[in-house]
Amino acid sequence: MTYLPVPFVGDGLSAVSSSLQAGPYGILSLTAVVWSVVLPFSVYKKFYAFSVGYGFSVFAVGLALLTVFPSDAKSGILLAKACVFYGARLGSYLLLRERVRKRESPIKNGSISSRVIFSLSVSLFYALLTAPVLYALRKPLVSSISTGGAYLAWLGAILEAIADGQKFVVKQANKDVGDTFVGPTSLAYRISRHPNYLGELLFWTGIFVGGAPSFGKNVAPWVCSGLGLVGIFSIMIPSTTRLEKAQKEKYGGQEKYENWKKQVSGSLLPFVK
Repeated sequence: MTYLPVPFVGDGLSAVSSSLQAGPYGILSLTAVVWSVVLPFSVYKKFYAFSVGYGFSVFAVGLALLTVFPSDAKSGILLAKACVFYGARLGSYLLLRERVRKRESPIKNGSISSRVIFSLSVSLFYALLTAPVLYALRKPLVSSISTGGAYLAWLGAILEAIADGQKFVVKQANKDVGDTFVGPTSLAYRISRHPNYLGELLFWTGIFVGGAPSFGKNVAPWVCSGLGLVGIFSIMIPSTTRLEKAQKEKYGGQEKYENWKKQVSGSLLPFVK
């Protein structure tokens, strides 16, 4: 059996680091960083690519970019730190939730080779989502738009963290109530009926806006980052619609549920039905 020499690993990391800093292969390098996280989770359980692997891969991208780029790119660094917080929190939460639920995989695992290919395609999508942070660090600009985007990303990450925490606590305290609606209906759930989804969209919108001033007239950043943003919206909006339908079928007619729907009219955006 032939083993790869250790310097090969070092050379690979150096190549990824250099490609992140400059050159046309930045997205491929981001994909490599993401894939290093998503692949093992996907091999373990395919659907983890969408959950635990998703969260921790965003964390890995943020950490990698903070390591590669200097700390004087203020808005870009703020975006990268938002990715670290968002990814670490979401990955840890989803891992805890899966351990508590102990549910069977919602999708078939398939062969190892199919999971490897699947994880690569998913990793490319996550790389496109985080691409604006890369471009913001490559070409740091002092801009109220980039700073505002970074703060929006942080707002979304914090809102989603609060909403997920509320829901987890309430669900754990009411595990044996069956089909009775128990909420949560306070704090974040006074803003929107699905504030965790709202936080998700605010986070990625903030990431895009924060990076946009650095795109300039270069087509590649606009296309790559735009595909990521459109992709996450095309996932989250139908997911909200499906969840609304499922909740209505399960809880429709229950007084607490109906009163909450009257008080919080927006299923996703505040005040927008």
